[in-house]
Amino acid sequence: MKRILLTIVLISIIAGSSMVTAAVKAITITPTLTFSGTTAYCSVSIIEIGKNIEATLELWQGTTLVDSWSSSATSYLVISKNHSAISGLSYTLKVSGTIDGVPFLGNSVVKVC
Repeated sequence: MKRILLTIVLISIIAGSSMVTAAVKAITITPTLTFSGTTAYCSVSIIEIGKNIEATLELWQGTTLVDSWSSSATSYLVISKNHSAISGLSYTLKVSGTIDGVPFLGNSVVKVC
């Protein structure tokens, strides 16, 4: 009876730690687009612990690419840049890249200056 109870406890501990590990491995990609006057502030942070991250951040006005920035890092990558904008126009910030060679496409952010 003690062995069965011990086995159940050990399985619970192992299963619990596997679920925690899976939760920790979630990729976090956070693009942000804000405006101050006619300056667009563009940024993205990407977290994937222990992985090689390569990303490109693109600022679009309609169907026109107005600027792009690329960078790479391991585990944690931040790209933070700015670009002049025109008041009243809509801009889209897009992020894409690879994590350990596997392509990703982040959510786009659309805002009006």
